[in-house]
Amino acid sequence: MDERENQRAGYPLTIPDTLLRSEAMQRACATRNFREIFRLVNRRTGSSHAAMAAAIGKMTSSRVSDIIRGVRGVRGQQVIERVADGFGIPGDMLGLPRRSWEGSPNNIDGTANTGTTVGAMTDSEAKARAQHVRENPGSLDLLAVAELRQQVQTLDARYVTEPSTALIAEIGQHLGQLAYWHSHTTTYAVRRDLYAAQTEASTLMGQLVWDASGRTDHDTPRAYFAQAADAARELRDPVGEGLALLRTSFVALYGERNPRAGLELAQHTADTVENTSHVLAALAVLHTAEAYAMLQQRRDSEKALRNAEWHFSQVGANDAGTSMFSPGQFGRLAGSCFLFLNDTARAQELLESTAKELREGSKSHAIALGNLTLAYIRQRKVDEAVGTLGEAIGIVERNRGGGGLNLIFQAGRELQPWRDVPIVHELNDRLLGIIASA
Repeated sequence: MDERENQRAGYPLTIPDTLLRSEAMQRACATRNFREIFRLVNRRTGSSHAAMAAAIGKMTSSRVSDIIRGVRGVRGQQVIERVADGFGIPGDMLGLPRRSWEGSPNNIDGTANTGTTVGAMTDSEAKARAQHVRENPGSLDLLAVAELRQQVQTLDARYVTEPSTALIAEIGQHLGQLAYWHSHTTTYAVRRDLYAAQTEASTLMGQLVWDASGRTDHDTPRAYFAQAADAARELRDPVGEGLALLRTSFVALYGERNPRAGLELAQHTADTVENTSHVLAALAVLHTAEAYAMLQQRRDSEKALRNAEWHFSQVGANDAGTSMFSPGQFGRLAGSCFLFLNDTARAQELLESTAKELREGSKSHAIALGNLTLAYIRQRKVDEAVGTLGEAIGIVERNRGGGGLNLIFQAGRELQPWRDVPIVHELNDRLLGIIASA
């Protein structure tokens, strides 16, 4: 039994040193990629989801499954500490204080630990390192790029529930840094990771700009999505390219209200990711279904929905697009399709169940509630409509999501025949308040 296993006597799970030393685990820990950490522990130790959950504590096996599939993340210092203690990952690998079960300050090879990982850096060390790389671009390495990618991914996670205007300046700084690094980099490995970072950052910037404009600025996000697609093609990354194309289709569908252009782009996305990601293929096909519904082509729309369901049924743990999957995606888009097809009862059924699955307070949650409100209004179910509209307005007041914003104002217009009802009048005042605050 090695020293680390001796130190962890009494712990239910300790991952072996061979896994801890592996490049994949060290990179996952350095970037705090918990989906990959959990996947590696599950696959390489044979530990079940239940065993992993029990080792971590205060966690269910279903949550472990969600983390591996990318549906949920790991956030909060206490949760991260429980993961380190549950699996036997030294604190410095995850940027944590030394754990109580660790012995002398040696690393997993038994030598003095004088190196610094991404996670182990203090804020002052990280800033000093970033300043050094800016002043000495020749010192740029994979770790510096990984730090920037982690910051971009953190902003992407915040986009779900925060106003886009609060994030644009920071992602703009990252894009400027990437452009500077590109002009000074000759190493293939670093340039490869720079293209990956460029794909992620440009895609996110396109999302933020479009969302912040209330989905009215179409040219600027298109330009950013084109940058992302170009970088992904340089990297030969069909998933990154497909995501940029899919985001461009959103501009056509929901911004320009051009379902034929959106349909073409969504179909192009599905072709691009064929045999690469069932998740992204399913999302692309879902949006072709919505485009067909906008065009009142019910048979084609329903056929596309069935195709999307098949793709979702084929998703495996190693799908390259797993991080883009979340519960409720199918129901939200299917509900929207039936709303466009004027099948409001079916739309209501789908959207009611979907609203319960989506992350509360997220931009997607507001969109589902907005569409559910429209389904109620068109069936003259005013009491139900004012309830869901009030909830959607509350979410949009906090996150200013462009999609939800457009839907709550559309619902407000469609409620005008009942404007003399006190609760409807109150909702109109809240909508006016959102305009004033903007």
